[in-house]
Formats: sequence, structure tokens, C-alpha cells
Amino acid sequence: MKLNCLYIAGALAFALNFTGCTNLDEKVYSSYTDENFPSSPEQYASMTGPIYVAAQKLFDNNLYELQEMGTDEIFVPTRGGDWYDGGRYVDMHYHIWTPSHILIKNAWDSGFSGIGTCNQVLSQFEALPDNDGKAQTIAEIKIMRAWFYFYMMDTFGGVPIVTKFDQSVEAPSANTRQEVFDFIAKDLEENTEYLSNEANNKTYGRPTQGMAYTLAAKLYLNAEVYTGKPQWEKAEYYCDKVIALNQYQLGDYFDMFKPDNGAKDKEPIFSVPFDANKAKGNRWFLRTLHFSHQKTFSLSQAPYNGWCVAPDFFDFYTDDDIRKKIFLYGQQYDASGNPMIYNGVNVVLDPYGFDAFDVGGADDKGRLVGARCIKYYPDKDAIGGWANNDFVVFRYADVLMMKAEALLRQGKDIATAVELMNQIRSRAFPNNPEMLFTTSTLNLESLYEERGRELIWEMHRRVDMIRFGKFEDPMLFKPSTKGEEYRRIFPIPTSVLASNPNLDQNTGY
Repeated sequence: MKLNCLYIAGALAFALNFTGCTNLDEKVYSSYTDENFPSSPEQYASMTGPIYVAAQKLFDNNLYELQEMGTDEIFVPTRGGDWYDGGRYVDMHYHIWTPSHILIKNAWDSGFSGIGTCNQVLSQFEALPDNDGKAQTIAEIKIMRAWFYFYMMDTFGGVPIVTKFDQSVEAPSANTRQEVFDFIAKDLEENTEYLSNEANNKTYGRPTQGMAYTLAAKLYLNAEVYTGKPQWEKAEYYCDKVIALNQYQLGDYFDMFKPDNGAKDKEPIFSVPFDANKAKGNRWFLRTLHFSHQKTFSLSQAPYNGWCVAPDFFDFYTDDDIRKKIFLYGQQYDASGNPMIYNGVNVVLDPYGFDAFDVGGADDKGRLVGARCIKYYPDKDAIGGWANNDFVVFRYADVLMMKAEALLRQGKDIATAVELMNQIRSRAFPNNPEMLFTTSTLNLESLYEERGRELIWEMHRRVDMIRFGKFEDPMLFKPSTKGEEYRRIFPIPTSVLASNPNLDQNTGY
């Protein structure tokens, strides 16, 4: 099975709901005692299950929306009343979110719930006598905590560093972003050597050295954003560490996102497993597909007809780029190849038909605007809308591009940067060598655009836009927000400030 059932069994035996810094009065009791405490490597893996359930919830509880909805690659229009949802997507697109925004609250709560879960599981392991498997498991827990903290620091800036599961302490104060950065870097430095250096069925979905090195590379690639001090050489160093493991390689661009993706795919470095029965949370395909696509992909329920690709971003792709196959546009067909009609309207998806944020929909034509993205391929075996596609968090192509960028930023070894980028470019254009980069065509701008094409809808775009100084640029309907650089981090939710008086709101909000 692609999903290690030990995680699920452990999660069921150890169910909890800890909300980190937002509800410190809640009492949570362990279901483990001296008599039933884990002792074998398999039991250790089972005990850490709640951490991976928290990782699943992180993606299903709106962190994805925070990282994508305010960028130039995804657009969620209002379709004649559909998808207005209190204006949450309008606010994200125009960069006018407030501390009371529901998506922001959900992302904070799920992030710190994951951190709290890591701390609780860690507190139980630390009391165990030393034996085989303990050091590796503790390292995995701390790397997962660092992973949660990376997203919280990236999204909210300076946040409280909490390392103990102790409900009796006072509500924590926020640490600076630099302090959180240093905390993550320290945990990565001290724990990575204890992780497995292999990528296989046993380590799939868990932190490995490859995962930790990739997280470190991403941390240092964005160091100037987080701390004001660039550290490109360290980003290059950790990319080299991933490459030297010789565990990963570029594979089929489409296979690694399909419903049966998993340990068999050699490009993903770290994925969050989902399962239609046991690990629900993936419904990306329902959010983008038109209602009528139920008949195209033999789905058990109708999709929601919402998210689409922003038109300018759609134009980044040429017709001979194989990656353009992840988009649905033009005439749509059912599974038998027949043109589809929906409510008397021919289903022809128009990538460019946006004349307002609310594209209308009284006659269903407004519901046909926008190319749809099926990078995470629709799952005909989805149950209740929950799909089996695992979410790919880190993958090898990103590592190659991060190293190339680090080299360009340092102004050295441009030929190597070109070779790295052309590994990706040659996969995208297998029949057109003229599309490969040269030392005269590869620069930071062309690399930025290529990262967008390669990593679309994988939750990297906001981070990239900020690092390249593009986040305030105008985009579809949104004017330039230059002067509002404070929105490069989100506000602390109103509910969190109300429950913890030791926190101060982020500047600008």
C-alpha cells in the first residue's frame, strides 16, 4: 500500500486536537502507559501517526489557499453567486485581507495544532530509555516540527516558539522572525544525521535526509526575505547534499501527481499521503473541474466548478510545452468522446473570458470562464469527494532549480546553472531542443518564469513572488500594491490575539 497504515493506526489510537498557542487551557491526556508504550521501530512509527494526520489537515485547512490565492497563477472568480463565500477569495486576490479572515485563522490554527502534536508526541518519547529507533524517531518528530514552523514563519513572520507540551505555562510571547529562522536551522542541523538517507516504501511520507536537506535549502534560499541577510551559498550547499544522496531523479511529469502516486515515484522527496478511506483531505480536483466533468472522468459526484488558471499565467506556456496538458480549455468531452452540453450551453472553457471578478453565470456561460488545472489528476475512485492523490511537498526538480538560482544569485558557474535548468526544460520540450536555455537566455527573470511553469499549483508561488520582488505587482483586476510590503506576511488572527494577550499584531495590520 502506498499509504503506511501504521500512521493511521497510530492516529486512531492517539486522537487529539491540540491548538497550540490559541487554547492553552485545554487538557489532553495520553492514551499510552508504561505497559503499552512502543518498543519496536514499527510501534514507534505508529505512535507518530498523529503528526502526519496534522500534516494532512494543514493542507486541507487553508494554508494552501494562503500560499496560492494571492498570486498570479490561480484565480477564483465569483460565478454568478457561486464561490463568493463571504468575499474570502476576493480579499485574497486583491490583497485586502484582514486579521478576521477565516482562511488566515484556519491556517494558523492548523499550523500550531501540528506543532502542539509534535511536542506532545516528543514529550512521551523523551522519557523512554535509549534503544534502537529512538534517536531516529525523535529526529523525525523534530524535523516535522521544523517543517510546521517553516510554514508558520513564512506565512506569519515572528511567531511563538513552543517546544514543550505543558499546559500549565503562561501563554507564550512571539519570537522574532530571525529567532524562528535560527530555531528551524538549529533543529535541522542537529537532527538530520539521524534520519534515514534512503527513499523507499518504509520512509515514504516521513522525514528523510533528503527531505531535511531540501527544507534547509528552501530556508536559506529565502534567508534574505526572512532575516535580511542572503545566504545563497548555504542554499547551494544543501541542494548539493540532496543531489549527492543519489535517491531521486526526474520522472514522468504527470505520473507523480496521479491518484496512485507514492513511493514508486522517484522525483518526490517528501509527500503528504492521502487516502480516500483512511486519510481524507484531498479534493483539489473537485474545486477546479466544471460540473459536467463528472462525465468526463467518471466521477462519483459533480465537481464544484471554481478555481482556474489566471489568463496571463496560462500564456506562460507554449503549445509544445508538455506541461500545458495539465490544463483543460476549449471544447470539453465526456468519457465517450462526445461534446458536452450543460444546461443547454455547449461546454467550451475560455481561458481569457474575464471581464470582471464576478464573471456572471445566470445563463451558465460565466461558469465556463477560465482554464482548469488537473495537475492532481481527477480520481475516479474518490469517495465522497476525497481523492487518493498524495500531495507532493518537495520534489527533485525544485532542488535543481533552487541550486541554479543560488548559482545565478552568486554570479558563478552559469554553465552549471544552465545544465541544471535544461534537465527540466528538456523534459518539458522533448521534441524541441531549440527551447533549451543557453548562457545568454538564462537569467533570474527567465528562471523565475520557469519555476512558475514547472511548479504551478504546488504551493510555491507566493514564496517565489516575494523572493523575486513581484508580490506587489499588478495582476488581473488587482492594481499595484507597492507600498504595502507588510502584506508579505499575514496578520495574526483576531481570535488568537483575543485568547493570548502576550501577542502583538504584525506591523501594518
